[in-house]
Amino acid sequence: MAHLFSPGTPGYRWNIGSLLIVLAWVVTIVLMLTGRNDLDIYLHAAHDLLHGQDPYTQRYFEHYNFFYSPVFALLVAPLGVIGGVGAKAVWGLATLLAALRCLHLLLRWAGFNRLPPAQQAAITFLTGLFLFQAVRDNINLSQVTVLLLWACVEGLHRIDQGRVWVGALLIALALDTKLIPLVLLPYLAYRGQWRALVVVVTGVVVLQLVPLLVFGVDEGLALLRSRWALLDPATPRHILDEEEPSMISWGSLLSAYLSTEGGNVNTLDAPRNLARMSLQQITALVWTGRLLLALITLYFLRWPPFRAAATPMHRFRELGYLFACTILLFPHQRPYSLFLAAPAVVWLCRYAVVMTKGKGARSYAVLAGAILIYLGMNANLIAGEWAHYYDHYKLLSFVVLLLLVLLARITPERMAHVDQRPD
Repeated sequence: MAHLFSPGTPGYRWNIGSLLIVLAWVVTIVLMLTGRNDLDIYLHAAHDLLHGQDPYTQRYFEHYNFFYSPVFALLVAPLGVIGGVGAKAVWGLATLLAALRCLHLLLRWAGFNRLPPAQQAAITFLTGLFLFQAVRDNINLSQVTVLLLWACVEGLHRIDQGRVWVGALLIALALDTKLIPLVLLPYLAYRGQWRALVVVVTGVVVLQLVPLLVFGVDEGLALLRSRWALLDPATPRHILDEEEPSMISWGSLLSAYLSTEGGNVNTLDAPRNLARMSLQQITALVWTGRLLLALITLYFLRWPPFRAAATPMHRFRELGYLFACTILLFPHQRPYSLFLAAPAVVWLCRYAVVMTKGKGARSYAVLAGAILIYLGMNANLIAGEWAHYYDHYKLLSFVVLLLLVLLARITPERMAHVDQRPD
């Protein structure tokens, strides 16, 4: 691997725009301190777990399930001692720092440090602008998505540095917390990272044993069974994926337009159904779509398997696809999940900035697509009064699909050609 993802020597300059974006995120932390959000659910679930109750059979605040692992609940339990405001402040700052570290690594992986300082500053600002609402949503809701992506990115970085145990165990902890990093297991196998793969799998297995050791075998197994019953992707709940209007997965998109069985009491009385398919038909389409998204991965990975990617740029782009497509692959994804598209967004912003510099033809289709993606990702911030319609018509699902199309269009060879254009 030879330091494939080495960050290199710091060379970019923070500009006033980037600093203002970070400041706005800090203000978001302050504003969310006294409100109720998902951290309250985590802490209630941890309290129940430590007092002999099964958190996976509870409904918190009347409507919400706790989906994360017992180990995650044990890790967040100490925050309950700090109290509401203090716990939220710690969580918000951790989210912000994780986002900044994650973006730092992603920019380096995308060959950022080889560009002139002016382009570096522009890409930094543009990336923050695109991801502004996604980070803000994660802070407001005290969500785990930013921490999850950071653990995966940091884990891959450590593996590349030769610290396989540290990196692989970070990924294992992320996978135990939430299933999204599951996409990295076949990826590590395809790239011949056998040692890292074995450590990740071993780490996940060990983490499944923790509740058995802490709570006893019977109670621990009961917890694991209860959690799986909630996560089972084959259940109608996760096929239709329309418990909340803001769901944006592939299943949610299909059920919104092709089935009258989707929706809930918050669904708008506005036309959108194009067909009246049964649950069985929707199920077949959902699994077909998931399979297709998985097969498209081969287009990005290229042949042959079981060896490193051709260049660092090739590997960065294929990871960008893997993380972005999880937003559609996995059920129960909401607007905060768009931070998983951060690698793809960095790739797009890098291309857009470099392409507009110097001489030569410009891809106006890519620029138009980038503008649409920005507007879609930040629609709630730009024109929040229409938010219910964005959710109803699954705007963010289409934004993710468009991002995947642009990611396929902007190949590493095309990126290299743009980099070599004269100023």
